[in-house]
Amino acid sequence: MEEYQHLQVIVPGKLVYLGPIRRDLAAVYQRWMNDLEVSRTLTAHWRVPFTVEDEVEWFEQTRRDPARRVFTIYERPDDHPVGNAELFGIDFAAGSTEVGIVIGERSVWGRGYATEALTLLLDFGFTVLDLHHIWLRSYAANERARAVYDRVGFREVGRLRQATKIGPYRDDIVIMDILASEFQSPVLAAKLRLPGSTP
Repeated sequence: MEEYQHLQVIVPGKLVYLGPIRRDLAAVYQRWMNDLEVSRTLTAHWRVPFTVEDEVEWFEQTRRDPARRVFTIYERPDDHPVGNAELFGIDFAAGSTEVGIVIGERSVWGRGYATEALTLLLDFGFTVLDLHHIWLRSYAANERARAVYDRVGFREVGRLRQATKIGPYRDDIVIMDILASEFQSPVLAAKLRLPGSTP
């Protein structure tokens, strides 16, 4: 899509890349969050319906939050936005953060975009921000997400039993994490010419 060609590629991948969030994509973000098939596995589903104004407010709050790094996931080669990925609640002193990801465009589900985007996000967190520990929480019933987390290298470290629900159905919240020592930079170490990286 030609209108996206001027975007910055912050973390490049083969299928997707991570670039900046944009105020002019507020209506796109809104559409994703109002799609219950997308938002039902996110805490955001409790707030549906979202307005464009909600998303503009989210954009403004996000860009001012020093403990948050949020990216839009863009599909290659046409720069089409397909989701968001973020590090939030970053504790720079401890070197720890929580991660979140959503592929908002259901038409691209199953193409490996979430796996690559999450890998690129971890690369940014571990390689650029020099974090030590990255963790996430997920609903146990979300098997598609669990497969992604396993592929990327997260390990389950605990569960909050029946701690959430979607409609009348209760579910466990699964806690998973990964350490810097368990992750090998696929892109940024070489891009930044860090010692030990492959040119």
